[in-house]
Amino acid sequence: MADIKLICFDLDGTLLTGEKEISPRTAQVIRELHAAGIHIAIATGRPIAAIGKFIEELGLTGLDDFSLTFNGALVLNNATKEPIFKLATDKAAITPLYDWAQANGYPLDVLDFTQNWQISGIGQSDYASVLRAPLLFQITDFASLPDQPYAKAVMATDKERLDALSTLLPTELQAQFHMVRSQPKILEFLQPTLDKRVGVQALAKHYGLTAENVMVFGDAENDLGMFEYAGTPVAMLNGSDDVKALSAYTTPRSNDEDGIGKFLERYFG
Repeated sequence: MADIKLICFDLDGTLLTGEKEISPRTAQVIRELHAAGIHIAIATGRPIAAIGKFIEELGLTGLDDFSLTFNGALVLNNATKEPIFKLATDKAAITPLYDWAQANGYPLDVLDFTQNWQISGIGQSDYASVLRAPLLFQITDFASLPDQPYAKAVMATDKERLDALSTLLPTELQAQFHMVRSQPKILEFLQPTLDKRVGVQALAKHYGLTAENVMVFGDAENDLGMFEYAGTPVAMLNGSDDVKALSAYTTPRSNDEDGIGKFLERYFG
């Protein structure tokens, strides 16, 4: 068995149930591992403002506790909110994507490191309803979007419309981003060198660990980078086939059936 010192959990479809909650049994197992000295981190596409409830539930509020947010763009201390890693994009880089979305009727949300900017006049975004998180959503036209650092852009709409983007979106535009599907109705556009691997690696380095000391849990495309990095990647039973293909283990149950809690109980005895 590997010498696990850091465990990172994706949220949606992984640590969270379909009701966007952490089950009591799974939370208790994670709290016990944390108390035993294993570092625990949430690794999510969400901003820090949208995961505070889960940080509190797991007791990850100390000065040595960190979260990986925006799919790796920001790794920060849970207590002080000070970053140890940050990788941003800018409005100029997002502009070609906006131009295409406007011409083709696709919605667009742009997130900085504190809030969401929902771009008006180009399509109805489902991001707020799908995310269901306490995050500030501000509606603005793209011309009025501040010229500042951003974490990512998001298209949130029907699954079928997002499925079609692989053929509709020009290849030269696709090449300007690292595109990941975090949920069936959410497609994220990240800085091209960014994915969760970068954030998990930065956190492991901060703790003085190697990939062999890291266990990760995930279910979807945006987890593939950290699965490629970690020595012990664990796919959810409800996860996608490409995630399972990179995993060392698969949970015995789904995210709605304490899959993580049951796996950790077996693995750590």
